[in-house]
Amino acid sequence: MTPLWPHQKQALAFANGKPAVMLAMAMRTGKSRVTVELLSHRHAQRVLVLCPKSAINVWPDQFQRYSNGTEYPVLTLKDMPMKQRLACAQDFLGRKGRGVVVINHDAIWRKPFADWALAQHWDALVADESHRLKSPSGVASRFVAKLGQNIETRLGLTGTPFHHTPLDIYGQYRILDRRIFGTNYNNFKHRYGVWVPMGYTGVEILRGLQNEDELYQKFYSIAFRVGPEVLNIPEPLHMTRTCDLSPAGKRVYRDLEKDFYAQVDAGEITVANAMVKGLRLQQATSGFGKVETGEEVQIDTAKQELLADLLEDTDEPVVVFCRFRHDLDVVHTVAHSLKKASLELSGRVDNLAAWQAGEAPILAVQIQAGGAGVDLSRAKIAVYYSLGLSLGDHEQSQARMQAKDQTHTIAYYYLLADGTVDRKVYNALQSRKDVIQALLNRGGA
Repeated sequence: MTPLWPHQKQALAFANGKPAVMLAMAMRTGKSRVTVELLSHRHAQRVLVLCPKSAINVWPDQFQRYSNGTEYPVLTLKDMPMKQRLACAQDFLGRKGRGVVVINHDAIWRKPFADWALAQHWDALVADESHRLKSPSGVASRFVAKLGQNIETRLGLTGTPFHHTPLDIYGQYRILDRRIFGTNYNNFKHRYGVWVPMGYTGVEILRGLQNEDELYQKFYSIAFRVGPEVLNIPEPLHMTRTCDLSPAGKRVYRDLEKDFYAQVDAGEITVANAMVKGLRLQQATSGFGKVETGEEVQIDTAKQELLADLLEDTDEPVVVFCRFRHDLDVVHTVAHSLKKASLELSGRVDNLAAWQAGEAPILAVQIQAGGAGVDLSRAKIAVYYSLGLSLGDHEQSQARMQAKDQTHTIAYYYLLADGTVDRKVYNALQSRKDVIQALLNRGGA
C-alpha cells in the first residue's frame, strides 16, 4: 500500500478525538482513504455509508485497500426494491454481526428501510458527497440528521461544502453536529445571510453575507480543508462508474446476446453478424435499439441516470464522449434536467469554438469527431458515455484533452453497464488491445 500523502496524515491528526468531522477535500485528494483509515483506527464495527448511486460500487474497493488489516465486509444496496434492500441488510448484519452497508442518499429515507436503519446501532455514519444533503427542507437531509443523532462517529465528505453559497453548510452540519449552527434554518439564514424581498411575493433572495468570520470559524471547527493544489500531478486518472440495466433492458440485451434478436413493442431488432451484434449490444447498454423500420426505441435509462448523477456534482468543464447520435441527445437531455448548458461536436453540428469560449460547461462529442486537430484541453473531466471500437479514435480522444502547459489532472470516467459488452470493450481499450479483434474472438459479448 502506498504511503499516506502529507495532507492525508494531517487530516487524520485533525480528526483525532472528534466525533464529527467534515473532510472538505477536493476531488482526487484521497478523502475516502482518510475515511477508511480513520474508521479502522477507531475500530468501527457497523458503518453506514451514504453516497450518490454512481459511487456505491466504489466503496468496497476502498475498504479492501485501506482498512489496515481490519476486515470490513461490505454490502452494496442499489437497483432493487426497498423491501429487498432491507432483507439483504438484515441478512448481512445478522450473519456478519458487523460490516459496512452502502446505500444512496435518495434511498436511505424510504420505508421500510428507513425504520430499520433508525432502529440499528451504528458506530459510524459516512455522508459521502455530503453537499447532496444540503437542502434544509429536503426529506433526505432531514432524515439523515435524525439518523445521525445517536451515531458516535459522523463524517461528511465533499470537495464542495459550499456548493452554491456558504449557507449550503447548514443542512450538512445539522447532520454532523447540530450544536454548531443549530436546528432552526430561519435563524441561521438571517444570521449569516442578507436577504431582500422580491416584489410582493413574500419570497426573499440572498443579497450577500454577514457575520462571515463567525460562519467560517464555526465551519472550520470540525472541517479539514484541502484544495486540488496539493496534487500537483498531471498524470490522468481513470475511473469507472457502473450501473445495472433495468429488467426490461436486460431482457432485450440478453435476447440480442443469446438469440440474435429481440422483440420490442415497436418491432424486431435483428443481428446479421458478430460485428453488428457488438454494435447492437452497445446500443442496448446505451439504452436504445433500432427496429426493422430503422426507428430508434428507448429500452433503458440506467446509463442516462448514471451520467446525471456524475454531472450533478461538478461545475468543471466536461467533455462527454459518445459513439451514437442517440447518446449525444441523451447528454443534452441530462444537461437540461440539471439546468446546465451543453454544446456539441459531431458530424451534425460543430459548437467547439463556442464551448472553448466558455459558453457552456458541457460538450457532447462524437468520438470520431474528437480526433486530430481538436483542442479539448479546457475540460478537466472526460466522460465516456459509450466507447468506440477504434483504438486509434480512443487514443486520439484522450490526446485532445491534453495541452503542453497543462498543470491540472484530467479525470476520465467510463460509464459501464455491469455484465455487458461494455466491460469487455473497456478492458480491451485499457490494455491497448485490438478492440475489434477482441470482440470477434469473444463473440461480441
